[in-house]
Amino acid sequence: MEKLAFIDYWKLVKDFSVGDFVQRLLPSSGDLSPFVGRVTAVHRGTGYVDVQWPFGNERHSVDDVVVLNPKFVRYFPPALNFSWYPGLDTLKEASKSAWNTAVFHPEFYLACAQQWHKGASEVSAYDELWHRYGSQYPDEALRREVQLMYNVARNATDLRIQAHAVRIASYWVAQNRQYRVTQVEIEKRKPNCPKCGVMMRRAVYKMDKGSRIKLFACPKCLFLIKRESLMGPGGLSVGW
Repeated sequence: MEKLAFIDYWKLVKDFSVGDFVQRLLPSSGDLSPFVGRVTAVHRGTGYVDVQWPFGNERHSVDDVVVLNPKFVRYFPPALNFSWYPGLDTLKEASKSAWNTAVFHPEFYLACAQQWHKGASEVSAYDELWHRYGSQYPDEALRREVQLMYNVARNATDLRIQAHAVRIASYWVAQNRQYRVTQVEIEKRKPNCPKCGVMMRRAVYKMDKGSRIKLFACPKCLFLIKRESLMGPGGLSVGW
């Protein structure tokens, strides 16, 4: 007799905390909703969490949502409504340029993303939006915007997977305490602390005999790296 696999919701719910960024998993397609939400309450006795989405608060089973790294939120389509999104107001400007809001009202994009969030197919979403907005916008333009929104949401799923493979801080690559920096660190010309992830600062240590050692120091945990020990992707010193 085949054994049934059960989900331990009471164990799974322990991975969630108030304030976590989450995204809804769509069982029908295996994709993720284009909306990013924030956990407002964790119900450990029932295995549910309350999530604040741009369009309202909903209760979800913990196997219906996945926790996101906050650094990855910037990859997702702008939500157009940031009143619930403390600390991320800078994305409002990106929202204006990402969608054709000069022609389509922002509510159109929220309605389209909400259809995706509910698990509706692209065809079903187009049909629903045509009945609601068909008198306001040309049919071909409406169809194109729905397709664009769905394509962006699908790409976000791939980006989330890729982001897990991207390092966000310099890391140890050799026994003589050499560290290889990431592409982001090269652009900023400063490494992130390998120990705690905070951006490091330039420092100089003066030896007893007067010689000076150029360092990068972490302002949080005081971790130190010699500047000459930092290597780029090709294995050469970055020369900072």
